[in-house]
Amino acid sequence: MDAAQVQVFEQSLSQLERVQTLEADFVQYKHMSFMKTAIVSKGKLYLKGTNLLRWSYLTPFVYDMVFKDGKIQINDEGNKRSIDVGGSAQFEKISKLVSSSIRGGKYDQREFQVGYFIKDGVNMVRLTPKVTQAKKYFTTIDVIFSSTDKHIQEVVLTEPSKDYTRFVLSNKKINKHIDDTIFNL
Repeated sequence: MDAAQVQVFEQSLSQLERVQTLEADFVQYKHMSFMKTAIVSKGKLYLKGTNLLRWSYLTPFVYDMVFKDGKIQINDEGNKRSIDVGGSAQFEKISKLVSSSIRGGKYDQREFQVGYFIKDGVNMVRLTPKVTQAKKYFTTIDVIFSSTDKHIQEVVLTEPSKDYTRFVLSNKKINKHIDDTIFNL
């Protein structure tokens, strides 16, 4: 995108700042170089405010991850544990990145090189980590926005090995009531 296109795109994303809640279905495609086909998982995503986020995997296994109160709570088919995000800057950054992207992408340019592109007729933001610690986990994060409502449609995380994970969001419900209990494990 040229500078004028970036400006128009960023202005169109300003409406996302009003997103207070999001409920969506997701399909995750995990592509690994040693496998012929992707591993496919499906589930639900819930976001409320700036600090409540839940990923609920429903198939092929049940797995929940909740970002809440500076912690990540995990329920792996009944085995529950909690990770203090304050002790893991990486998890905290990932949580903020997801939340920021849903709200229109105010990306920290000290952490990421931010590139704007048009891919297959839709707008895409490519985040390339500048910080060495983040580079261990991923080389790029592509955030692809819907051409109709400008909400996130897809996220692709590419690892240094060139393996990648693609999340596709659908059936999005924006600013509908989500009870706080959904964020309890």
